[in-house]
Amino acid sequence: MAAKVALQNFDLRHTTLLFFNSTLCYGVEIFLRFYHYNIVVNRATLKQNALIQKSRQFVLFASDVADVEQLLDAIIEIEMDNTGKFIIICESPVQVECDEKDIMDLCWNYRIVNIVFIRLEATEAIGFTYYPVADGICNNLKPVQLDCNDQYTRTTYGEVFTNKFKNLNYCPITVSTFIQPPYILNITNGSPTGADGDLLRILVYGLNASLKMMTPSRGTGWGWRQNNGTWMGSLADVHEDLANFSMTSAAVTLTRFSDFEISSSYFTSQVVWVTHPAQLQNVAMKLTHPFEQDMRIALVVSFCLVVFCAFIIKTSCWTSTFSKFEEDQTSRSVVFYAWMICMGQSVIKLPTRSSFLQMVFIWIWYCFLIRTAYQVYLISSLKGKFYESQFETIDDVINAKYPFGGGAALKDYFIDNPIVYNNWQNIDTPQLAQIAVNLTKGIKFVLAMNSDNAQTVIKNNKIELHILPQKVITSPVVVFFKKYSPLSEPINLILGRLCAAGFPDKLHKVYTSLLKTVDIDTEGETLKIKHFTACYIILILGWIVSAIFYSLEFYFGKIYRHPTL
Repeated sequence: MAAKVALQNFDLRHTTLLFFNSTLCYGVEIFLRFYHYNIVVNRATLKQNALIQKSRQFVLFASDVADVEQLLDAIIEIEMDNTGKFIIICESPVQVECDEKDIMDLCWNYRIVNIVFIRLEATEAIGFTYYPVADGICNNLKPVQLDCNDQYTRTTYGEVFTNKFKNLNYCPITVSTFIQPPYILNITNGSPTGADGDLLRILVYGLNASLKMMTPSRGTGWGWRQNNGTWMGSLADVHEDLANFSMTSAAVTLTRFSDFEISSSYFTSQVVWVTHPAQLQNVAMKLTHPFEQDMRIALVVSFCLVVFCAFIIKTSCWTSTFSKFEEDQTSRSVVFYAWMICMGQSVIKLPTRSSFLQMVFIWIWYCFLIRTAYQVYLISSLKGKFYESQFETIDDVINAKYPFGGGAALKDYFIDNPIVYNNWQNIDTPQLAQIAVNLTKGIKFVLAMNSDNAQTVIKNNKIELHILPQKVITSPVVVFFKKYSPLSEPINLILGRLCAAGFPDKLHKVYTSLLKTVDIDTEGETLKIKHFTACYIILILGWIVSAIFYSLEFYFGKIYRHPTL
């Protein structure tokens, strides 16, 4: 019977592990006679290796319940996948030594659900399995006998080895999380709201379960592993079997991945560096802000060419060349006229020679384009906020000797960067928002935090923070289970369908849309007198220069004659 169950339910492409002790060779020999596919025989001497850890098909030959318990102890100790398919054969002819109720209780304690238990009754072999949430009873461990018609894939309750948690019949699921806008905004009467909260309620509805919420019982926040191996935060609830899973939009780190089962990804989370904004630029510099540095250089070069042309005109070579064309004498105030054209002033006279006239028209058109583009961006430049050079990367932070840190688990991302890893300051989750607010009060610190959390702090407190372009990590967002949780398969199935329909992305956009309606860094200010400081400076300087030249001309008795073209 065991061979028939294996042939009908196992994936014959994969390796099956068979365990027994030396007193049960006869039953093993019969099984191998019928099941001649990939199989590894182990005489109850379990050793941890890659093949054993990746196997999900097991056949156990035992003499009694105590023998079964010893084998399961060894399997769990070396972290085999308890969600795999198990066939357990108990060969004792004494029924009390192979009681199916004891076996079902034992398997439930080890979180083994996909099981067929076979024992002897008189001279016949009979098989049993169980359905933990059948008949409207949670933790239903009643053995269900397999039909003796040579078909061992299903019973009246459903399939023998799969989908036993597809419908939980309103049994409770305990989920560990904490208030974390915009993912979990609030928990009212056990019902969470937020991007993760709404998705969680959809998941529970799809499982036909009831939801029981809890906040971390030990520590705070997402969860991290201490040096002694103890887990804290929300993940500690999962590790200690207080919650079925944790849903906190936590980033996936090496320790979290190693110690927990994770679901398929349903979104991505960005962890960024946050610090105080740099010092504001002097308002007098705003007149030059519509032009970037390369454009400023181009303008300076343009006027240098005009000055160079004026210098050429004043040379004796130019004068001797064009002295015979008296009617075509060029102006001696080329720079002055070029500046008048650039400022948009009208030109009294134009050159008569076509070559000079074309040059003047090109200069007029060039100045018109530059002046128009400048005027378009001038108002927004005067109203905008512009800062001195700010941090771009974590290397800039290190060079500036700023302290930095964040959640303890995020430190894992810098294990290959000793400078960051060794100088990381662990920050408890409840303190993240307050530290972010304190950054605007002069604290020199760079904080690693979730980008959506940072936007929430900025909006709720109406503050300005600088988010470095270099991110800490862009991590997939997953649900965390205990290793080899039987709930991971049905939840992955529902998550896959929800992601295909776009639910996680839509919920995230709904709850984060309000955070991005106002960008404080680029929000315009009301124009005040200080915004025109540079304008007044230029005007006053012009008056001063004019007064100086007028005084010099008056003193030396020079009469100014308007230049002619």
